[in-house]
Amino acid sequence: MDVFWVNLMMVFTVAVCFGIIFRYLGLPSIVGQVLAGFVFGVLGLINHQDVDSLKMLGSLGMTLLLFLVGLEMNIREIKHTGKAVIKLFLIQTLLLGLVFFGFSSLLFKMGFLSSILLAVTLTFSSTIVVVKTLSEKKDLNSFGGKLSLGILLLQDLMAIFILVLMPSFGIGFEFSSLLGLILKVVILILTINVLGHFLISQIEKHVIKSSEDLVLISLVWFCLSVFFSVNVLGLTPEIGGILAGISLSTSWGHFQIVSKIRTLRDIFLTLFFVLLGLEIGAGEIDWLLVSGIVVLTLVIKFIVSELSCLWSGLSGKVAFSVSANMTQLSEFSLIALSFGLVSGFWMSDLVTAVTVAALISMVLSTIIIYRASFLYKFLSEHFPGIFKFGGVGSRGKMGLMKGHVILLGGDRTGRSILSSLRKNGENVVVVDFNPEVVSKLKGRGEKAIVADASDPDVLEITNMSEAKMIISTVKDIDDSLALLTMLRQKGIVVPTIVDAESPAQATLLYEAGASYVIFPHFVSGLHLGLVMKKFGKDVGALEKYRSRQNETLKEIYEGDF
Repeated sequence: MDVFWVNLMMVFTVAVCFGIIFRYLGLPSIVGQVLAGFVFGVLGLINHQDVDSLKMLGSLGMTLLLFLVGLEMNIREIKHTGKAVIKLFLIQTLLLGLVFFGFSSLLFKMGFLSSILLAVTLTFSSTIVVVKTLSEKKDLNSFGGKLSLGILLLQDLMAIFILVLMPSFGIGFEFSSLLGLILKVVILILTINVLGHFLISQIEKHVIKSSEDLVLISLVWFCLSVFFSVNVLGLTPEIGGILAGISLSTSWGHFQIVSKIRTLRDIFLTLFFVLLGLEIGAGEIDWLLVSGIVVLTLVIKFIVSELSCLWSGLSGKVAFSVSANMTQLSEFSLIALSFGLVSGFWMSDLVTAVTVAALISMVLSTIIIYRASFLYKFLSEHFPGIFKFGGVGSRGKMGLMKGHVILLGGDRTGRSILSSLRKNGENVVVVDFNPEVVSKLKGRGEKAIVADASDPDVLEITNMSEAKMIISTVKDIDDSLALLTMLRQKGIVVPTIVDAESPAQATLLYEAGASYVIFPHFVSGLHLGLVMKKFGKDVGALEKYRSRQNETLKEIYEGDF
């Protein structure tokens, strides 16, 4: 067997082990993979010829990554969070771009174009880190999570655009060349999307009979798109890969394609991140510069995100959550750095410093996101003038209400609870920190305010001491415990129902004073048991349940169902 393949297997084995160890520690596996490459680089275990071969395999992994990014790209996420996402994205990109442009041009004495490209590259935050961390926190569907995903989606689109333009800018910027490049990109987009949506998708739907053939025909389409991009139009393989993915993102089998190809992508992408580590380990690291970039990334990104959230009318809790999610550099930043190095925009020592800083920021950001609720509670108590502010739609006390039900959380689970309470004739006040949810509820004539469930002011605003019951659908156990603690400290004795994800959480909530704890999956099981019992006596029971459910869903979700 060739020595290269033996070395490749050794590199891959060590990288996977490092990645597993870091994931076990609750950190991104990317960091472990790059660290493995760093070790190989420091020890000089890989020769130059093998490094060149690794670069080729790593480039394939990067193109496959973009193919899957396109497959999983859901533009509808922006629609769910409305204008707030676009406003936040524009403010953050502009302010961060100005800060990083000054950093690039003044500190490194770069040219105008190089400074702009580096500034834009540094504004990107990591979709992989944020999605992974929020998923493990069960916070991906929160308002702050949706806002963050919307911003990251727009950043990914901008990153793709930058990756397309960067190689062409490397040979000099000319307006005529830019117009020609744009024309080529338009032709590529139209060709791949038309064929992908109307030809390949139909072949997959009507001709393909197995998941194996589905994946293979998708890879064939990926290869043809990359070939057309590179050999026909003279563009990069990455733009062909991302467009091939987007063209299949609405196909009936795109979930199966993603699940099957993800492992193949991870194999080659592991080699790409190992290669980054190799390049770091083979060169010198300017730790002073690394420290400066890490501070800029964590502090400046957080401050700019806080300001953009404040100007967009979001509450302090949501602003802190979104800002914490943005405190790292992106995997796209690392890809763009390697592109810029090849195109001659910046030197290898800068690429090394930014890459190391990106990895450190990913580690620190993961910890910050995990502890965001605790950090916000601590900072808002000690620095209320900075971190504690109300969002658009905040109101004062809602009159002297008595015997009312206070519903904390008016979206998702809260919608169905509100519908049931209304049918029972209850007087309900909804508290939610999403201004759009509150606006929709008010449009339907409901009493609703923008506030955070853990905010002490909520007790007075909703006249909680005179309430009939408090129902909380808040998923964050820290918020639920804070609410129960406030009630106990104020001597408010009102039946309180809260949400839990595990028996351990339920134990903590009962100890804190909860009257009853809801387990969504447990309630679902009870409901299905009831449905099966009815079905045993009446075969038409499912149709009746479905009809009743559809009526409720149309009422709750209005035009969305």
